[in-house]
Amino acid sequence: MKIAICYFSATGRTAAMAEAIAGGIREAEPACEVRCLPIGEVYKGNPANVSFVDGADGILIGTPDYYAGECWQIKQWLDTCPCHLAGKLAGAFATANFAVGGPVVALEHVLTHLMVQGCMVWSGGGAFGQPFIHLGPVCLRGQEHEGAALGRTYGRRFAAQLAKITG
Repeated sequence: MKIAICYFSATGRTAAMAEAIAGGIREAEPACEVRCLPIGEVYKGNPANVSFVDGADGILIGTPDYYAGECWQIKQWLDTCPCHLAGKLAGAFATANFAVGGPVVALEHVLTHLMVQGCMVWSGGGAFGQPFIHLGPVCLRGQEHEGAALGRTYGRRFAAQLAKITG
């Protein structure tokens, strides 16, 4: 099983969230090959990274919330993606300065784009109980410790779901 975590991070918070999610994936599925890839390393067509994303069973996209939406780097990559995403289990995560609305809209944008690309979108679901993860995990400024714990939980849940699908 392979999972690609592609993200943009200007401050390091989204990168840290990607690493926390990867940690949760490794806890749930130690044999899973998971890579955290800054979007610039995939977008510019680095053949090894494009190949890894193409061959991945799952993909997670991370974005900071910029004015109630995903960052332009993620939007541009999704619009012109050099990778084959159709059929993959996919999800999204976000970082934000404020909880009011912005990160939710950013997640909705990314998840919608992934659906259009032909991905099977998965959220982590509120049905799993505490901690509730509705559209995807969000890490707020000043709450990095809590965000990392939420990311690990999301990673474990995502890996378990992907294991069910890939059998």
